[in-house]
Amino acid sequence: MTAASTTPTAASWLTANVRPAGSFGRADVGRLRALLEALSACASLVVLDLQAMTLRSASAAEAIDDAAAELERRGGCLLCINADDDTLMRLGGCTHAVLVARDEPVAIG
Repeated sequence: MTAASTTPTAASWLTANVRPAGSFGRADVGRLRALLEALSACASLVVLDLQAMTLRSASAAEAIDDAAAELERRGGCLLCINADDDTLMRLGGCTHAVLVARDEPVAIG
């Protein structure tokens, strides 16, 4: 697959909704990174629902922001929704992921 074939066009979008569950620390980052890398290579928008997930590692936040950077580079977006206060704090250094706190409205359309 060439880089040009994975770039989203204005006429078509591929959205992936992901809802990880459990506590993600250093030992779990590899699986999270692999999933987000695969999705960021082909999706236009990745919605990462963090309601059932606890981040215990800066490496997990780094994996999320790395995937967000790749999506952004291709014209897409990684949207983290339902983040609690602790998760927002851990993701505070992210410069590419869009963060939405728990109970905050998400505009659709």
